[in-house]
Amino acid sequence: MTGPADTGTTALAEALRTHPAVLDAVVLDAPEPTAFLVPDPDAAALLHRSVRAGAGGEGDRTDWHEPADDLRVAGVNRTETDFLYREIFLDNAYLRHGITVPERATVVDVGANIGMFTLRAGLVSPGARIIAVEPVAELAAAVARNAELYGLDVTVVKSALGSAAGETDFTYYPGNSVMSGRYARPDEDIDVLRRYLVTGDGGHEPQLARLAADRLAAQPRRCAVSTLTRLAAEQRVDRIDLLKIDVEKAEADVLAGIDDALWDRIDRIAMEVHDIDGRLFEVVRLLEARGFEVFHDQDPRLVLTPCHNVYARAPRARAGHPPPASSFGPGGPTLRVLERELRDLLARSAPGLAAPGRFVVVPELAAARRATGARDTGAPRPADGPGATVLAEAWAEVFGAGTARPDANFYALGGNSLTAVRLLTLLEDRLGADVLEPDLLFTAESFAELAAALDAGLRAAGATDGTASASRSGAS
Repeated sequence: MTGPADTGTTALAEALRTHPAVLDAVVLDAPEPTAFLVPDPDAAALLHRSVRAGAGGEGDRTDWHEPADDLRVAGVNRTETDFLYREIFLDNAYLRHGITVPERATVVDVGANIGMFTLRAGLVSPGARIIAVEPVAELAAAVARNAELYGLDVTVVKSALGSAAGETDFTYYPGNSVMSGRYARPDEDIDVLRRYLVTGDGGHEPQLARLAADRLAAQPRRCAVSTLTRLAAEQRVDRIDLLKIDVEKAEADVLAGIDDALWDRIDRIAMEVHDIDGRLFEVVRLLEARGFEVFHDQDPRLVLTPCHNVYARAPRARAGHPPPASSFGPGGPTLRVLERELRDLLARSAPGLAAPGRFVVVPELAAARRATGARDTGAPRPADGPGATVLAEAWAEVFGAGTARPDANFYALGGNSLTAVRLLTLLEDRLGADVLEPDLLFTAESFAELAAALDAGLRAAGATDGTASASRSGAS
């Protein structure tokens, strides 16, 4: 027998199927009403190809993120994906001071991370050959997935580059992978990250310190090291139109691995330099001695850190094109755009029915039902305890009245690292310190999941300290 709820979800699914980008759809309780969508391979090629891509293989712990309306990428955490998009696509961090990319260029992306600059180079130079060098398996897997999704000619090299071939210890920060490296020092790097955060907000010092420490939980690794000269020989690279280097304090080692013959075949360099012990001056002097015209600047958000950008162009470099303003893709909407369109469609065609809280793309509907079962057994349910009450108040202060809904998403509302600090400060002022792991502000999918985690943290604290639990409950 079909009940009213079943009738409603059926009507919603029927309405969703009328959108040209939706091949099929079902609305399920998982545990909140969720629309599972099978993207049309033609009208929604980007989404179709991403859900069909599957896992990237061993070491792949990536997920799909959408930092802009026209870009969908595989990344390891959304905070960094948003940061890299802003730095590389919006601020053009590596394409300034005359650094352009010619047609069908050869680009070497050293320290590729998830491949955001690799994608940018593919947009600037259609048909480019790109060699992406990234020693961390999780990040290299993201580069491969992104190159496949956008149909780019990318060779992923899972190695570090240095002055000599061999192996090295490597520190990986899963919560802040852009600071990972062979010279990473957690005690020093925490201070650098804290200074970066302080640049945007001088207050909330205890929470800033905790957030920095949480994002820099370190994992030791061991990785292979090659040289750029050896890499160029192995990949049969005759000329490097653009060499991009961002290797967190190992930039001098990468330059030391270039022999005289290869120096004469590099036309442009864009790199991050950590000005430690006069390194910025030494790098500029080296590049000028090699015949490059050199410029350098510093992002205003990094003025309290040693990080600078250096740009070098050889007189022999062939003409390139300035970076276009927009992104690119196989065609069709991203999920964030499609969700907006579908909500508008439901408001018009099914005005008496509440729209689903979430929209998820899947390769086929059987996958949706499997995912629903998995979430029903493990996903936290919306909470209504004292922690949830305080979270709702703090959430409204940060994001505005009416935003504390169970399905509300931290990122969709514009959340970032400094927003997280503000929210954490409000929670700790009212509930006490250490009631919530800072990283949960970035990993929880919704307000409901964050509220459930907060209530669970309060219950755990109460189990070991009844007095503290009672005082915190009273604060709500």
